[in-house]
Amino acid sequence: MHVRRPELVLAGAVAICLPMVPGILSGNVTVISAGTRFLVAIIICWVGGALLTSVVDRYTAEARRNQALKMLAAARRNSSGDGGASGGPRTERRNEAQR
Repeated sequence: MHVRRPELVLAGAVAICLPMVPGILSGNVTVISAGTRFLVAIIICWVGGALLTSVVDRYTAEARRNQALKMLAAARRNSSGDGGASGGPRTERRNEAQR
């Protein structure tokens, strides 16, 4: 599972476990229990981050594909619209030199 920003995953796990700090300091929550809860929070945040990354990557890939198709269609229109006479600046200079 790929996560683009692991530091945000860690920050999310810390934020989830932050309400537990007073219990740890007062001795109501053991260190082992707190560590286990923090590990579970990291796993949950990692899975959430991986799902979010997957959704964003899917939409990004689709947007790039659509943009590439639009550019390809525009290039085909431009090349077929002038009858192939204009091949860019080099062809135009060559055509002028032959006249």
